[in-house]
Amino acid sequence: MAPFDKHSANTGEIEARAADFERLAGKALDLRTVTDKAFQPAEADWDGMCAEELKAAPEPVRRAAQETSSALAWVAAPLRYWEGRVTAFNAAVDRIAGALDGAAKDDFGATGPAGTAPTSQQVADARSEAMADARRQWWVAYNTDIVEGSSTAAGMLRDGPTEVNLKAARDAGALPVTPGVFTVFPAYWHTVNMEAAAGRADELAKKIKDPTYVPTAAELEELRNLVRDYGKDKVFAYNFLDDLGPKGLLELNGTLATYQLDNPGKDVSDGVVFDAGTADLVRDLQIGLGVALATATKTTGTRSGPRGENYYPGKYELSSQWTTDLMIAGRQKMTIGDPGSVARYAEGVYGYQLLGPLLRNGDYDARFLALVGGDIVDFEMSQGKNSALWTEARGENLRLDWTQGYEDNTVPAGYDPVNALMDQLARNGEGTRDLLTDLSTYTTDGPKDGRLPRLDYLLTDRNWDATADTPGGPGWQRELLEHKDDYKNTALDKFGTALEEATVHESTPESRRIVASIIHEVNVDEQAQGYANGEDPGTGGKAADFAATDLINPDLRDSLGKITAAYITDVNLNISDGHPVDESTHFSVEKQEYVVRFLADLGKDEGARADITGAEAVYAAHEYHEILSGNRTPGDGIDGYLRGMEVVSQNYGSVVGALDVGATSAHNVTSAEQDAKFNEGVEKRYAIIGKVVDELVGKATEKIPVPFVGDFIGEKAGDLVSDAEDEAKQDNGGRTAFENGVTLGAGRHDAVDIAELSLYKSGKLENLPAVLLVNGEPKPIDEWSERDQQAWNRYKAEYGQSTVGNAAKNAGNSYQAGYDWASKIANGGSDAPKGGN
Repeated sequence: MAPFDKHSANTGEIEARAADFERLAGKALDLRTVTDKAFQPAEADWDGMCAEELKAAPEPVRRAAQETSSALAWVAAPLRYWEGRVTAFNAAVDRIAGALDGAAKDDFGATGPAGTAPTSQQVADARSEAMADARRQWWVAYNTDIVEGSSTAAGMLRDGPTEVNLKAARDAGALPVTPGVFTVFPAYWHTVNMEAAAGRADELAKKIKDPTYVPTAAELEELRNLVRDYGKDKVFAYNFLDDLGPKGLLELNGTLATYQLDNPGKDVSDGVVFDAGTADLVRDLQIGLGVALATATKTTGTRSGPRGENYYPGKYELSSQWTTDLMIAGRQKMTIGDPGSVARYAEGVYGYQLLGPLLRNGDYDARFLALVGGDIVDFEMSQGKNSALWTEARGENLRLDWTQGYEDNTVPAGYDPVNALMDQLARNGEGTRDLLTDLSTYTTDGPKDGRLPRLDYLLTDRNWDATADTPGGPGWQRELLEHKDDYKNTALDKFGTALEEATVHESTPESRRIVASIIHEVNVDEQAQGYANGEDPGTGGKAADFAATDLINPDLRDSLGKITAAYITDVNLNISDGHPVDESTHFSVEKQEYVVRFLADLGKDEGARADITGAEAVYAAHEYHEILSGNRTPGDGIDGYLRGMEVVSQNYGSVVGALDVGATSAHNVTSAEQDAKFNEGVEKRYAIIGKVVDELVGKATEKIPVPFVGDFIGEKAGDLVSDAEDEAKQDNGGRTAFENGVTLGAGRHDAVDIAELSLYKSGKLENLPAVLLVNGEPKPIDEWSERDQQAWNRYKAEYGQSTVGNAAKNAGNSYQAGYDWASKIANGGSDAPKGGN
């Protein structure tokens, strides 16, 4: 062929032959069965030629018939692929020829000087250039569609429906989507391919997991490609791991980890002491193995029984026995590395330590995390060694987890599987909920629905020391002595994130139980009694007072602050006097003092305190609106409204007062500093609180629905407060007058401001000055001038004394009473009486 020939193949005849092969394949199958359900070769659902004989034939015969149908169907695919390439090529030739014909009518674009007609030579030159370009286009199309296309089609016929060939056929539209054999066979071909790939991966893995075997670079690369390319495929993952077995998987990962040592300091890839290629290879294999494990343990089965107690795994889901065997192997000590190479050898490594690197990778099912992850925590708890359990067998310069990198010395080395578990739980709220609530213990003085021992342990007792998760050896010991402060355990942050994911986004019985249990466990822990963590209150002396004691790990306060803000309605219900808690929609804590002490400890953290204070301000403003609008007590007068507001003020004072006790104990701020801040920025503070009130009272209540069910006032609060702050930025480095919730003196003022401005915006106040009214409605606070502020101050001192003045007095006194009450509880024990007005 030469430019500008078309290909002579008869595409209509090619399509006819492809259809013939498809029909022949279909004759071996009952097409009704094909379209109604997946093809099962071992089922007696054959029809067509020799149907009765086939139904009665032994499995090898039926299998041969299936393979014949498969082969016939596949021939149609490369034929249609080739037909498509020929059609595309001939269409390209038509476009090229058409473009040339069009160009000839315009002298191929040639022009003479100053718009005159081109000379014959100019036309000839332009034609020569156009022809050269057309020939180039023809050859590109020829090489792409004909040369490469015929080679691909031949390969498809020669090699059969491999994954590469299936992709090529799909991309070319060569696999029809109409009902027929092609609704069945592509899935069947893919299954056959994945089974073969899994078999090859299993063959390689079983050789490589033997620490005395020296694999070739090609074998390692092949295994990496298999798990990387197909780890997310359920057929591959299931068959591969089912054949390899749980212990084989752990042994394989243990052997891989020893292929490269990790000395402290910057690793220089010299191919002798350290080879970055090997490290990256191990990383990829560990990631691929983790992804495959997550895929093969994904819940795809069905349940039966009155309460769904019977579970039947899906076809490509590892069995419950496989998972049980994994947990058994996880608790066992194993030897990794070649005993003939002391530098790459370690004894006494727990199977769970070898599972850890895999847990960091993949999207694991909540059920698997709760079961296996829960057992990891239970095992650590049962051994009585805390996280030190995982430091007993650290190989010298031996890193177990290469998925987190190696250039930074402080990244986890993989010895602590709980760290890896937290990484996964931080992305799986359902898994965290299930893991924490699946196990309960019951005590006479605990919550009536039982305590959560896993939560208690992780929250109050576990040692999260980051330096425990490093390789062993003298070099790493020196590294830790010199740079211990550089190590921060991000797993504790991840645990906090996991708690957020389990609770903040929706209110369920399980999530509420977790929040109530957090409050309970913090209060009954030995540290709440003034003893050091892990110290038996019955034997030791008290360690320190409230200010010097961390009831909550400081690294968790930020997350617990966000959780508390989200459940601000529940917090108020539990801290309020004489208000029963509806446990069908809210959590319930046994004692008010538990909530107070919990809030006080959170108040030691600026961020947590700001989150909760903001949520409480929004909650109080919302409650004031509900009262002042008459929604709570229709037909009530101003005196009744003021009595209702007093209850809200008491709750606000108890919550914010407790937070401020913690803030002052942590020496974040002093009363004098906060009073000065208040005096300097009262107008901006008014604008901020006024903005919050504006959004909640009488105007935009749809932004905060009635708290629960399903809506968290705390989730909305952060946006409202931050928006208000943004509108009142100070010049002082972008800080705001409302930052930190302003403690003590300003905390009292906040309580007063919210009550006052809620009354103002309600429209219930009589005889407001004319300057404060716009079309008969209270003027927006953010539009007040200095004159307006003065008019409001005069109104409060005169006509509004009995209304605004009383509300302000109650709010201020309630704050002070709440602060005093919390201070007594934090420093004086559980018998401190609640303050009052």
